[in-house]
Amino acid sequence: MTGALNRYRNMDRDWQDLADFAGAPVTQPSLFIGGGLDASTTWLADAIEAHPATLPGLTASHILDGCGHFLQQERPAETNRLLTDWLAGLPRHR
Repeated sequence: MTGALNRYRNMDRDWQDLADFAGAPVTQPSLFIGGGLDASTTWLADAIEAHPATLPGLTASHILDGCGHFLQQERPAETNRLLTDWLAGLPRHR
């Protein structure tokens, strides 16, 4: 649990270190997969609705019905298919 807890212990430092990026959109290609039963998709519904502005590089978004927070464990085959299909569709740079 140390690694997981250290993430939360470092949150204040992250705010300081990343202050210059506050409000900046994430322009890299991105994929969102969430669970329909995940409380986070309810609590952060406004953030998800704001994806066109905050994630202009978002190329796909999926909410898995009947799935909670740990979708990679609850629906591994579907999660892997969504990830691999998304990765395969990214442009290749040489």
